[in-house]
Amino acid sequence: MSGARLLGAAFLALSTAGLAPSGPDVRQSADELNAPYDGLYHFARVRYGGRDGGFGFRRRGGEATWAHDYPRADHNFLKIMQEATLVPVLTDGSNVVALDDPDLFLYPAAYIVEPGFWQPSDEEARSLGEYLEKGGFLIVDDFRGDDELDNLQTQLRRALPEGNMVMVGDTDEIFDAFFRITPQEVVPPYGGLPPFWYGIYEDNDPTRRLQVIINANNDMAEYWEYSDFGYYPIDLSNEAYKLGVNYVVYALTH
Repeated sequence: MSGARLLGAAFLALSTAGLAPSGPDVRQSADELNAPYDGLYHFARVRYGGRDGGFGFRRRGGEATWAHDYPRADHNFLKIMQEATLVPVLTDGSNVVALDDPDLFLYPAAYIVEPGFWQPSDEEARSLGEYLEKGGFLIVDDFRGDDELDNLQTQLRRALPEGNMVMVGDTDEIFDAFFRITPQEVVPPYGGLPPFWYGIYEDNDPTRRLQVIINANNDMAEYWEYSDFGYYPIDLSNEAYKLGVNYVVYALTH
């Protein structure tokens, strides 16, 4: 752990240069794209809004909301995980999984993006609740404003009816799971609203395991996707990578 903290500031962002493939069409079947379970750490991205990512929730260009930054962000992040940790990682793929897919339970951590208008079915909400109660960990990223936060809280309450969403303190273990992070240094790429971190703890006890970590008013995967383009300062991309590494290491060790 101490050696990981000695990594140079430029290493994290620059080590992804040229590594991310252009990526498949997200409309392809996930069954065709997902790598089979093999014991390695696989990045698991939650697909929602129907099997085709539909229900009208699409970004410009027809991209489904669950697929924002996919697959470049996922692939770049996996390269960082491989280089910075001893976690055995599958670096050449990113698995996409629906919440009601039994394969969800193969992954210790799952990532969901743009949940501001996310409305899981009853079956998806039930399955997510079971996943979290059995030790799964949900990473929530890329949304802004009180309305989107309120929707997220409503949907998570359907999955964990007794779970309370609370602020995660700067000294929480998750910010020191691998790298020591000062959360406020993970600056939102779009500016505007200040970032906050919320979570749901097991049995609503902050001394126990976090089941959900929420990046409010932030978008760490935006940095991951473009870290080899020079759009953002290296230091900011590094902090976003370190945050993601901490989340995964936390999920694997709790």
